[in-house]
Amino acid sequence: MVPITLNNLLRINGKDIKSRINAWFSITRNQYIAIVIALSVSFIIRMYLSQFEGHKYDIALFKNWSHGVYLTGFSDFYHSVKSDYPPLYIYILWAVGAFYKLFISSSFDIHSPVFIIFLKTPAILADIATASLIFLIVRKYGSFKLAFISMVSYAFNPAIIYDSAIWGQVDSVYTLFFMLALMLFVLDKPTLSGISLAIAILTKPQSLVIVPLFALLMIKKYSPFTFVKVSIASFAAFVLVALPFYLNTSIFDLFRLYLSSYAQYPYNSLNAYNIWAFTGLFKPDNTEFLYMTYRMWGYLLFGLIFIYVVHFILKSKDDRSIYIASTMLFFAFFMLFTKIHDIFSPSLHRLLLQ
Repeated sequence: MVPITLNNLLRINGKDIKSRINAWFSITRNQYIAIVIALSVSFIIRMYLSQFEGHKYDIALFKNWSHGVYLTGFSDFYHSVKSDYPPLYIYILWAVGAFYKLFISSSFDIHSPVFIIFLKTPAILADIATASLIFLIVRKYGSFKLAFISMVSYAFNPAIIYDSAIWGQVDSVYTLFFMLALMLFVLDKPTLSGISLAIAILTKPQSLVIVPLFALLMIKKYSPFTFVKVSIASFAAFVLVALPFYLNTSIFDLFRLYLSSYAQYPYNSLNAYNIWAFTGLFKPDNTEFLYMTYRMWGYLLFGLIFIYVVHFILKSKDDRSIYIASTMLFFAFFMLFTKIHDIFSPSLHRLLLQ
């Protein structure tokens, strides 16, 4: 059996998919079984925990958005339902709601515990898919043992399990598309990478933090023509996916949605344990500290980290450095920016402080 690269794996056909995957993995039957068991157990744990409601406010929002987009359709959703989420996850909520009404509850009972499980399932599946991607990425460069440990570390991470299975948040969905964008970039597929990043941005705006770095890497690695082609393809994918929601208005309303969603939390930290938590939570981020506001300090400190990361990655000759650079930027984004909130509810926060 001839070994293949991860790049070739993306072009396999139905006839030889099994043999090629096994060849690329270079795994034994027992190792394959170990992967399946680990991911299956991780999935079962998540599905069991998904019966718990988590944060009532956010779950109530997802229920209403799913019900609302099913009733109103895409073009009238943002006019009829108050939502600060970009369109991609609304598509997912529509699909969940349509399936639920068609096969489970013809009356669309949003208060059913089954509906909560359905709402959390896409994020749970994204967790499993991301864990699989991590295995693929690490296995490309390392041993099976290292790839398996990396996969399991993600699949059984308590915070990640809590976020998707109990809290019901969508972070795992945009993480999946973001990780896919990084992998495709390393595999020298810039157009697909850019499109995947655009989809990640349409899921949660946090992905925007990587766009400047991504653009610099594109300029470094590819010709100006390729950079323009990737930019056009990414923007076109962004607009085409979002367009059904703005047929009756303007696509520019989407950009206003991103701006308003960031501006609606004018505080230093909303239960996020970053550097601003040391100053106290829920303080206005225009509070002055050493002649500048918290918000401006956040921009300045993040800018310095960004400059360092750019210097690091432009100096590197290995495309895999994008994984490290992205990790550093997202960590700096959480630690240094104001207006950041985490998965802890105020009641849990009060409990932790007792």
